[in-house]
Amino acid sequence: MNQSAPLLKPELLMPAGSLSKLQFAYAYGADAAYVGVPFFSLRARENEFNLEALSEATQLARSLQKKLYITANIFARNRKIKEFDRQLSDWAQLKPDALIMSDPGLIAIVKEKYPEIPIHLSVQANVMNWQGVKFWHEQLGVERVILSRELQLNEIKEIKDRVPSVELEAFVHGSICIAYSGRCLMSSYFSYRDANQGVCDNSCREKFHLFETNKDTTEYYLEDLRNKGELYQIDEDEHGTYIMNAKDLRLIEHIREICEAGVCSLKVEGRTKSEYYLAMVTRAYRQAIDDMMNGRDFNPSLLHELDKVANRGYHTGFMIQRPKGEGQNYNTSMPRYFTQKFGGIVSYENAPEGFLPIEIRNKMSLGDEGEFITPDGRAIPLRIEKILNAKLEPVELAHGGCGVYFIESATNIPPMSLFSLVSLPQPS
Repeated sequence: MNQSAPLLKPELLMPAGSLSKLQFAYAYGADAAYVGVPFFSLRARENEFNLEALSEATQLARSLQKKLYITANIFARNRKIKEFDRQLSDWAQLKPDALIMSDPGLIAIVKEKYPEIPIHLSVQANVMNWQGVKFWHEQLGVERVILSRELQLNEIKEIKDRVPSVELEAFVHGSICIAYSGRCLMSSYFSYRDANQGVCDNSCREKFHLFETNKDTTEYYLEDLRNKGELYQIDEDEHGTYIMNAKDLRLIEHIREICEAGVCSLKVEGRTKSEYYLAMVTRAYRQAIDDMMNGRDFNPSLLHELDKVANRGYHTGFMIQRPKGEGQNYNTSMPRYFTQKFGGIVSYENAPEGFLPIEIRNKMSLGDEGEFITPDGRAIPLRIEKILNAKLEPVELAHGGCGVYFIESATNIPPMSLFSLVSLPQPS
């Protein structure tokens, strides 16, 4: 690859598990978004994208001159092929910018019936080398390959050198799976919910009880606390019980290296995450990309911006260097390392003069400190001095999930803004 060639602006590709999340991804700077279809994507449990919602999403993308990719990346069993074939005609009418897929049989159906639809090969296909990229491109007509998370930068560079005609996409942020790019049977083994069918129960992140049954042979076993009495023999080191819980991926400070290696699309994981996650992460990576394209150095404050969203601790995965023990979170499976939390969404409802309507997501109380996050990049601080409920009665707190409350504010806040509450970092 010609290292002196000008750096092409990469696509910022964000997840969207709902229409609301899709709107926030676009509003905060995503160039493209990916949505999943029920029964055929790997987020089957939390997915509102039926055909009507897909149609709305497509119209929104076109109105904003953004791209929308439809994810149908399960490895299908026989019983799903007929239904896939039926639904495919409906998706094709929407003319998506691409289908993200894994199963070669299903891809063959698409290429036979709708060859005009671009295919992006899902990370689930676990492509690790240039020969694999070449195969998918030449034999099944795949236009873009989403690379395995296990690859390093030098391997990505070689893939691009050897197969320059194929677009390369790589994950740069989000949760990491313990298995090769999610190709895992653990959930199916523990709870009969197959990750490859979109119903993973995240068994790897659960807490296990570790005990020794025979001190003479030093045999250790794990007991899944969700199903007491079932034992699994295992080796142990000095660290503890969350043995498969990887920290979250964060590569924002390395996007120049990633783009120079040949990646054209920077992908973020998180279709089940909140609007707040979408807004904060999109905004941070948007600024990092724009700074890079305008010749500015990386802004370290963006690392602190990403600390404002819940995470399990961050590391750089395999791309920069092979992770060791510091890439694992041995203390808890729950996101705990954050400096702020999602307070609520600024609503479109009418509000009394001097107040803002906020759809509450987490409890707010008088005296709480926070800030408004706006699509134009501002962070406007606010101390909560007065709260009104739906009946316009003064209250001392507003509970998450209880609808719209009115928060006193002298500042006009634009639509699609969020309120973030200051939160003390959780202990490790």
